Amino acid sequence: MHTMDTRPIFPSWWRVGALAYTAAGVVCVVSSAAFPDSEMAMLAAIAGALPWSLALLTLDLAPGVAQTALLLLAGSWAVNAGLFWWLALRRPAHRLPAQDE
Repeated sequence: MHTMDTRPIFPSWWRVGALAYTAAGVVCVVSSAAFPDSEMAMLAAIAGALPWSLALLTLDLAPGVAQTALLLLAGSWAVNAGLFWWLALRRPAHRLPAQDE
């Protein structure tokens, strides 16, 4: 018996969203590291890393805080991207039709 591959040719919307979010995260974190004086790059990185970036409020303004904040933002983007990829790659649950008794 020949079984036909029923996977769609185009990726699901979750996969497209996960890919876009991952690419945007790389751009935001790298631009924040490359241009540390850019307020827009930092705001974009903080907004995209929500809710984990709220941990930035716990940091003291001490020497080296910029590197710590950047590591926190990179980790936040990675966690969010991981969640998006998990949603994108999970298989939908196959539901059996209800049987009437």
